[in-house]
Amino acid sequence: MRIGDLFDTPVADKIEPVIKVGERADEAKLAGEVSSYVVTPTIEKHLDDMLEHWTDTLRNKQTEIGIWISGYFGSGKSHFAKIFSLLVANPTLKGRTAAEIFETRLLSDAPHRGSILRSLSRMGECECGVLAFNLHTIADSKTRPLPAILLSQYYQSMGFSANLLYARVIEAELANQGKLDQLHKSVEMRTGKKWSEIQSNPGFYRNHLYDAVVEVAPNNFPTRADVDKSLSDAQKGELHNVRFLVQTILDDLDKRERETGKEQRLLFVLDESGQWIQDDSGRLAQLQALVEEAATAGQGKIWIIVTTHGDMGSIYKEAKALEGDMKKIEGRFRFKPALTTENIELVLEDRLFRKTAAGAICLQKEYETKGSGTIRGLGELANVTSRSLPSCTKESFATYYPFFPYQVNLIPEIVKSLRSKGGRGEQLSGSTRTLLAITQDILRSGRRGYLDEELGALVSYHELYYNLAGEGEVSPDVRTDIGKIKKDVPGAIDLTQYVAEVLYLIRELSFIPRSIDNIARLLPESTDDDVQSVATRILPELERLMRAGMVGRTGDEYEFLTGEKRSFEEDVANLEAGFMQQDRERGLQDEFVYSQGKLQHREWLDSNAIEYKGHEFSVKVSVDGFEIPGTKGDVSFRFFTPLAIGRVSLQEIENQSLRDDNVNTVFFVSGRVDEFDRDLERYLAMQSTIQSWVGDPQKSDDARVLAEERNNEDLPKLRRRVIEHLRTGIRTGHLVFRGASRQLNLHGDPSKPSKAMRVNMAEYWPRLYPKFDKVPIRISSDQRAIKDVLSGETSAATQDVRSLKLFDKAGKVDLFCPLLDGIKMHLSTEQREKRRVLGSALVDRLSGIGYGWDPNAIRVGVAALVRAGAVKVVVGQKEYANAGDPDLAKTLLNNRDFNKAELILEDATIDPPVLEAVRKFIIKLSKKRRIDETPAAIAEATEAVGTVLRDQADEVENWASGAGLPLPEEFVKGTSGWRDVLDLKNPVHRVNAVFSSMEDLEGGFDSVALHSEFRKNNGEAYRTLVSSARGYEAIEHRIPADNAASSFLAEYRAAYDAASIASHPIWNSLQSKQTQAAAGIKPLLQAWRDEARSTIDKALKRLPADLADHGLDSNFEAQLAQPLQAFADKIDSDATLVQVSALSRTAEDLVRDLGNRIVVEVNKRKPKPDDAVPDGKPAPKPRELKSVRATDVATVTRVSDIAQWDALQKRLDKRVRELLDGGYDVELK
Repeated sequence: MRIGDLFDTPVADKIEPVIKVGERADEAKLAGEVSSYVVTPTIEKHLDDMLEHWTDTLRNKQTEIGIWISGYFGSGKSHFAKIFSLLVANPTLKGRTAAEIFETRLLSDAPHRGSILRSLSRMGECECGVLAFNLHTIADSKTRPLPAILLSQYYQSMGFSANLLYARVIEAELANQGKLDQLHKSVEMRTGKKWSEIQSNPGFYRNHLYDAVVEVAPNNFPTRADVDKSLSDAQKGELHNVRFLVQTILDDLDKRERETGKEQRLLFVLDESGQWIQDDSGRLAQLQALVEEAATAGQGKIWIIVTTHGDMGSIYKEAKALEGDMKKIEGRFRFKPALTTENIELVLEDRLFRKTAAGAICLQKEYETKGSGTIRGLGELANVTSRSLPSCTKESFATYYPFFPYQVNLIPEIVKSLRSKGGRGEQLSGSTRTLLAITQDILRSGRRGYLDEELGALVSYHELYYNLAGEGEVSPDVRTDIGKIKKDVPGAIDLTQYVAEVLYLIRELSFIPRSIDNIARLLPESTDDDVQSVATRILPELERLMRAGMVGRTGDEYEFLTGEKRSFEEDVANLEAGFMQQDRERGLQDEFVYSQGKLQHREWLDSNAIEYKGHEFSVKVSVDGFEIPGTKGDVSFRFFTPLAIGRVSLQEIENQSLRDDNVNTVFFVSGRVDEFDRDLERYLAMQSTIQSWVGDPQKSDDARVLAEERNNEDLPKLRRRVIEHLRTGIRTGHLVFRGASRQLNLHGDPSKPSKAMRVNMAEYWPRLYPKFDKVPIRISSDQRAIKDVLSGETSAATQDVRSLKLFDKAGKVDLFCPLLDGIKMHLSTEQREKRRVLGSALVDRLSGIGYGWDPNAIRVGVAALVRAGAVKVVVGQKEYANAGDPDLAKTLLNNRDFNKAELILEDATIDPPVLEAVRKFIIKLSKKRRIDETPAAIAEATEAVGTVLRDQADEVENWASGAGLPLPEEFVKGTSGWRDVLDLKNPVHRVNAVFSSMEDLEGGFDSVALHSEFRKNNGEAYRTLVSSARGYEAIEHRIPADNAASSFLAEYRAAYDAASIASHPIWNSLQSKQTQAAAGIKPLLQAWRDEARSTIDKALKRLPADLADHGLDSNFEAQLAQPLQAFADKIDSDATLVQVSALSRTAEDLVRDLGNRIVVEVNKRKPKPDDAVPDGKPAPKPRELKSVRATDVATVTRVSDIAQWDALQKRLDKRVRELLDGGYDVELK
């Protein structure tokens, strides 16, 4: 099947690509524009909002009279503006109104169809004139004031001449006198031309125009000289400020309103205003002044649509206008729709790309037959950053074929980049180079006859270059360079040129990696291609272009080179050619490892610390034999980069690691990375070239700018690539430790190889620090900790001290906790060998290899042993055993003194009855009697009981946290105690811990069982109960104290505060109260509804009398009653407790608002102050309003008999009279 036969549109017939807002004379063309308009979901929503606002404001004053439409070229903003203007003006086009034609463009199931049609049905209530044009295309628009431009256009729309002075001074006045037609006929008679021919060039017919004035208005202008003088005098005055413009229009609108009896509006459509404004804050200020005057003076009679490429903020930023000015004008523009390429893509789908049903089926079969992976691989660019491009699905492939979806999406970006680099900005946005025009031109007249090609042919992206170059979008220098490729580049073919063209197109699209695979995706010819085959075809062409200096390569990315870029690449290449191995090694060290105090290796190694058991161990790091200053630790880490391959081998490193001096050293040998040396060389050469160019005074400004661009864009990319190579080396590298090597395990996350490497290294830590997990604590405040331990302040001890578990529940030192046990063991061993133990030796032993304990924790442990009497400290010849001795404290607090002190272990015993007491306790909980009377057996049984309890507690805590169930103290305290017991791995320590906290452990055991059962049986019921309680709390202020809901709330809060909800009797009582509360609240809700309805009914019944009392016409009754009636209609529909409880208050507010509205209407009919004041005396000031309530005059406002009412009434009467006499208006509340 031919590609042309796939389409359901006449794709071979050229579609008018640009909608011109000012073209409004051709009815057939206008009808076609409306009937072909594609209403996308975005457009539909915008139109609904805008039309609703337009109709809502009919006959009402309004200052939100602006619509600011923004969007890049081809987004359809001009068409959108024109369609809106046609709908509000609603002219008859070929026998049908614009609204009737437009109705056919709304889908029957469109979500906003009904609302839009309702708005369109009201267009007959107002007559709207439209003045639409592109400001940028009007002669002298950049030099003439905006009011003068608009006034001239306004006069011309009324049939006046294009000469503003003549139109204002002569024609406008004669029009007021009814002589305008007479004037124009006189001119036509004198010139023999129709007025429409004369109108646009009045200067040529100057004498005839003057003579006609003399003939028509001889009393005012006896001679031609009088006409000339009148115009000259007027030219000296100011005829073109915005106030004059707006007032002139308003006067004409008022006149037409009197003639037609229908509201009149004028809509300005200022298309492509951004081109006219550009970076001129003065022009922006003129637009702002126009909008402000039209809003404040016009009050909804003059509306303005502005279209620009950028949104309002970017236009103000480009014009360097004040943000405060933007905030002011922003309030006048209620709607600021921003149209995107998504909108125009939907239009393209409808107007150009729409396929027949058979065509769509064929294309989807092609997608499936050729393999979705193959076509999708071609149709989606890889590794796109900072934005997303459309996917190539089966449906989108069929929609955009023979383009790929992303190709269409990128066209606006490419055109924008070409114009931006060309310094033209918005300059060509009004040209015919729209997305619709470009895509259709490629299909109709590209390099290949696509419409006659067979199904399977694809559009290569060089077609876009061919199209844009033919329309002048590509600079002449580039066109020349690319056009000479086949002649100047040895062996070049057509494909060589095509590769250069697509590289040129995407050179400024930084979000697209210019890799060979992505370039291949831009150059397929048919669906038989795949990425690899196209890449194979274009690789030789890329190499030809690089040899010719037209293309450069940075890492995996290619770039089209022009001018200075070629010179820059030559300098880089010359430096690369001269690099030696030592240059690479020095460069790697200085730029990626360490230089001048900067730890640059952190960019790819991330950290020089190994995390183990929640704590970090610093290691001493070297890279390729260079030891990095500032890194230290007991373990050494020697890292070899891909640059070292060839100089070291894995086998050599394995042998080195067996040496005694490397027993505590971990080695890492990076895997081979083929392009590492080349990319490192290029990075170093480019960096040197940049520095040379920036500092060279002989270089041009353009050259230095290029060097800065390379420094800011390409050099960071290269740096990231070298760093990625280092990470790749880690991914494929090997760890070596004590003679054994193993490949790195990435743990399923290859994106963070250095982290994986540290995780792998941590697996050696149990061998390096086998006893660390016994005391995995780091003391943050050693001074405070030592003082607390020496003083025995266990209740106020820091978290550091509590974490060490130095004290039992009774506050006594636990000699069997891991820290103290380790210190005692080392002291005992050394003393058996008759060796003295100094503080420094103890710290070195327990903080070094094997233990890794915190030196501060070791000193704290010694302090605890001294307090327990298990250790004495010898300083010089003096022994210290009293924990309260200040000299002892000074020795332990000072590192230097502690290191010199001798430590001596003394005897300590364990109480055997503890073992039996704990055994009985665990038998009771586990219900297992066969537990041996040994610490190991009891500790094992404790583990079994505690693990089950801990798992149950975890489930309960997770559920309670989400459900909002408070847990009692015995639960919290008990589960914490069980977790502490389970953390102790030494059987003796665990038994002692159980003994010291048996009461808490038993309480926790029972509480966990209770709450676990409650979660399983009553979890959902509890959530429902909490929801009910929160609902009642929201309206508690309106619930009587004797209502069942109040009783339910009181009991719920008491149970919540006591954390006793799970208790069986309390839970049963709460459920019963909940049921009673639900029954008790129903009559209360009905009473609130009845009260609100009664308030509204009474007010509505009083309304006719209220209107009569205040001298208002009964015609106002329906309008004033509407809000109350609408509220009454929905009283029964409000469902939530809060909504129903507020009904009566809302009803009262509506009645009060009704009264205020009556007062407003009355005030409107009062005589104006100037009319009511005789003899020029100052007008009286408005009277201030005072409110009076019964509680203002009496504490008790409840009346039981006539006498009490008379007394209260008398007080109220007195207060009201006082205020009235004081000059106030009074409102009773």
